[in-house]
Amino acid sequence: MAAEGDRLLAVGLSHHTAPVEVRERLAMDEDTVKSMLGRLQRDEVVEEALMLSTCNRVELYAVPRSVDGLREFYGSFRGPAGERIDDMLYWYRGREAVRHLFRVASSLDSLVLGEPQILGQVKEAVRVAGESSSLGRVLHPLTQRTLSIAKRVRNQTDIGKSRVGIGNAGVDLALQIFGGLEGKRCMLIGVGEMGRQVAVALLSAGLEELLVANRTFERSVQLASEFGGTPVPYERLQDYLPRADIVLAATGATKPIVTVPMVRTALRHRRYRTIFLVDLSVPRNVDPGVDELEDAYLFNIDDLSRVVEEGREARAQAAADAMQIVEAEADRFIASLRQIDINDDLRQMAATAEALRQAEVVRSRKLVAGLDDAQLASLDAMTKALVKKLLHRSMTAVRTAAKEGDVDKVQILLEPWKEP
Repeated sequence: MAAEGDRLLAVGLSHHTAPVEVRERLAMDEDTVKSMLGRLQRDEVVEEALMLSTCNRVELYAVPRSVDGLREFYGSFRGPAGERIDDMLYWYRGREAVRHLFRVASSLDSLVLGEPQILGQVKEAVRVAGESSSLGRVLHPLTQRTLSIAKRVRNQTDIGKSRVGIGNAGVDLALQIFGGLEGKRCMLIGVGEMGRQVAVALLSAGLEELLVANRTFERSVQLASEFGGTPVPYERLQDYLPRADIVLAATGATKPIVTVPMVRTALRHRRYRTIFLVDLSVPRNVDPGVDELEDAYLFNIDDLSRVVEEGREARAQAAADAMQIVEAEADRFIASLRQIDINDDLRQMAATAEALRQAEVVRSRKLVAGLDDAQLASLDAMTKALVKKLLHRSMTAVRTAAKEGDVDKVQILLEPWKEP
């Protein structure tokens, strides 16, 4: 019996196991993810694969052909000092891999418990894997079940009721630093979903002016118009930077777009009034060296964990309710995979029995030579019915053992029906 559920692996690292310096080295855009999925399939490392790359995690869900091949694949990645990342990786198999994906998509494994962005990121990962033709008989149903369960968790628990999300945690940190945002100006760099949520939170906290910058100026204009802000041409970031008390960067850029010289110049124009910067991006958008400048205070995505923890206790009960759903659904999905595997084996059992029946009919051809067509048809129907009755008890025993998770018993019951 091919135990597909047991072959499923989840391999990766996250904010739980690796610092931002490592995560940003491994972060992948869509084209890179497609390239990696293609490489894993061409090299026959995996039969199926899904890759999830976000600010907080880089994970691969796969039905491998070669576990050693997967280890070699991850062995090619290095940290910022050229070090191997083996000790930062977690490996989950079978039910634990399913459970982990359900937890991730339901925002139960996020830096901010209940944050909404992760579900959209999982959807994008599924889309990219689908376009790469890397979803099959295990990962296709798993991803569809994952999206369904994540929605159910948000609808049936209070996990998403609090104002959460990495962006909002950054706003909360700004409130702690300034005491209030009245009279303050913020430059928001990046207008994706996270940027939109940050804008709403900032304005509700009393922000005086929102400056919106994006590589595509039309999108800056759109978001600024929606929230009564000021659009900023991307190429003029440095000119507008002195106006910002707060800088929130959340783009997909692969290298810093806010540099030490830019911030040093802005501080001089501001007569060294404090600039508070929150870098929500991986790879980082703000040069880490900015934190060395006097009167500039830089926080990255890992620094937000302290703010996040303050709201975690309030959502603990919602998380417990959500985990009950996740645990039950993980069991149900593994059982469904096991049943799919059994159905394949039962079809093979039936095919083997039919082949034996037909061989016996041929062998008995002399004995039935005197029968007419109607009598031969009746004999054929009778032998088919007899085989079906004989198979029924064995098939029932196999199904029962499969539902009980008794893999050894299933294998024993199927052994006589394997092809010689």
